[in-house]
Amino acid sequence: MQNGVNPGRDGMPMLDSAYNFARFLSGDAEAAEHIVQAAFLRTDVDAGGRGRTRLLRGVRNCYRTWLTTRRRHDRQSDVFAHKGLPDAVAASVLRTDDRADKISAAAKFDAATIRCAIETLPRRLREILVLREIDLLSYREISEVTSLPTGEVMSRLACARRRLAGFAGH
Repeated sequence: MQNGVNPGRDGMPMLDSAYNFARFLSGDAEAAEHIVQAAFLRTDVDAGGRGRTRLLRGVRNCYRTWLTTRRRHDRQSDVFAHKGLPDAVAASVLRTDDRADKISAAAKFDAATIRCAIETLPRRLREILVLREIDLLSYREISEVTSLPTGEVMSRLACARRRLAGFAGH
């Protein structure tokens, strides 16, 4: 983070987690940084052992504010459209002759494909999937971040996983 805020001894993993969550929600690296900064400044991250869930909840709230503002300014844009990313990476795989470069480019392609698949999910499913599979939060912690009952968290996660499996099958 570039704002000079000192998150404390354990803050960097917490900020990394918050940034990853914001990045997956917004689909925009620069916006994710601003969202996390705003959330960090608004959130009491030293509140016992729940600082991480409070920060992620703050990220979610700041993301919603960012999204509302962005939609007002540009009704025509699709916040989550990143079409062409896998094609660009695939083209780089075809242009190289070096085996190590091909392996590296293929890994980037896989990561880009997964990112695109996640970004095609509706926000209500995407945020649950990211919190569980990337940030490794428990169902209870996700419930606290999203203010959803644990059963709804589990249901949305199952739906997100089914949709990703369908994406992989195409």
